[in-house]
Amino acid sequence: MDRIVELSLAHDHHSHVSLYAAMDGVPDISSLDAAQATALLAALPGDSLSLVKGWRSDRLDLGPAVLEKLPPVLIVNSSLHGFALSPSARPFAERLWPELAGHGDDRQWGELHLPDLFVFYTRLAGLDSEKLARFMAGMAALGIHSLEDMTISGAEALRAFAEAGLGDRVRSWATPKVFASLSRNDRARCEGVKIFLDGSLGARSAALDEGFLDGSQAALLYGDEELLALLAALAAERTGLSVHAIGHRAIEQILGALRTLRREGLEFETVRLEHVQFISQEQGRAARDLGLVLSMQPNFSMDSELYADRLRERHRVENNPFRMLIDRLGFRPGLDLVFGSDGMPHGIPEALRWSLFPPHEGQVLGLDEFVAGSKAPNDSTQPVVSLRYRIDSRSRSVEALES
Repeated sequence: MDRIVELSLAHDHHSHVSLYAAMDGVPDISSLDAAQATALLAALPGDSLSLVKGWRSDRLDLGPAVLEKLPPVLIVNSSLHGFALSPSARPFAERLWPELAGHGDDRQWGELHLPDLFVFYTRLAGLDSEKLARFMAGMAALGIHSLEDMTISGAEALRAFAEAGLGDRVRSWATPKVFASLSRNDRARCEGVKIFLDGSLGARSAALDEGFLDGSQAALLYGDEELLALLAALAAERTGLSVHAIGHRAIEQILGALRTLRREGLEFETVRLEHVQFISQEQGRAARDLGLVLSMQPNFSMDSELYADRLRERHRVENNPFRMLIDRLGFRPGLDLVFGSDGMPHGIPEALRWSLFPPHEGQVLGLDEFVAGSKAPNDSTQPVVSLRYRIDSRSRSVEALES
């Protein structure tokens, strides 16, 4: 049965505004089959380094034999975790970032340097106020008024936001290295510092409690003592903390580290755990008791289907356990449970579709819960604008209607 709902413009609590805006216009192979993607890559210029986005390893094998035939190209995985560098691209990478040239086929290096890669992609593609304005117009058409940029590239990104008049529509987070490079005034413009503890499902680098179906097992990006030292240094900045932790082991590591810091009298203004797709009931209770905010992506419930080729059946069921968090542990959408997209994809239609019609019952979110978790931290900046959507329970779809 169809129903029509009218929703106010929302806030995306997890995106990468500067990165996505900069990569506007970059060749995208996400919707292409293997033959089409290979043809596009082969036709790129041979005298400059090209940046391409949207690589999915389940659709396109970019092994050495394939890369050897390609022009200079850096190909970014659709999950943003993982990349492929053609041999002919290495001389260009050597000039721009020598360390990249020597680690083009090293997955662990890529995960450890993911924040640096985000900065590199942004600067290689180029960011300006025109791209940002175009990106934000696209977001408004998808029902999103404001977003959080989880990995700004540096002071130049903050300047571009100001030049584009986006000061009240983009909340910025910076990696430890970028945060340290900012002036005191620019640090004050950031919500806090963002760190990564594991990778992604797309790149088989999320730190699950059991290996992927192909037998691979991802490593944590920090040792326990190394993480404690980093967090202690960051706590001295008296700012917020955002922690990327998808898998069980990454979630357990940050909970243990935060308990240790608290015993030592070290605190952050706020702490958000990003993604936590495989958080257990025990871990959820610990996060609640520590007063943490869970920042999750309803659209990532699709991973239970999208990554059936690599996830064990129980992991597919455990992914995004919203009902457990809300019904058993008392997490409250909009307060200590907030929703974003990670840009995969952006917008109300897909996020609402996977909220209402996910693959597993434990992933379901009600309309009111989705709306509450998608509000801006300060609603005073939100315009009084709403869009209409058709929800069709028979086809399990959500469609934006003409205003």
